[in-house]
Amino acid sequence: MDELLPILWAYLTTCKVITEATPFMMAYGAEVVVPLEIMHESPRIEAYVPETNEEGMMLTLDLIDEFIDKANARNAEHLRKASLYYNRRVKERFFQQGDLVLRKIEASGIGEKGKLASN
Repeated sequence: MDELLPILWAYLTTCKVITEATPFMMAYGAEVVVPLEIMHESPRIEAYVPETNEEGMMLTLDLIDEFIDKANARNAEHLRKASLYYNRRVKERFFQQGDLVLRKIEASGIGEKGKLASN
């Protein structure tokens, strides 16, 4: 149980290759502030102004739908490329009703002497 929170934090703050964003970014529209940045006063923390931040977050939340649409488009393109890669070696064959087809016995589920294999 003690390991669960760091694992979830790592997952939510790691950039995914396909969407080019973190799950946190997809949900909230902003990059997460890592605890290390808070403890060691990073430039991002030093430049933080609450009034400006609220305004910026509202603007970001208005644009989050566009960001998600772009991520979905990148995901669809990735799936299309993966499909092309795996389907390029497929040999297309066309059958008509009445054609004889040789099939493996193991694939059909038929056991010895023509009986259905019982599990």
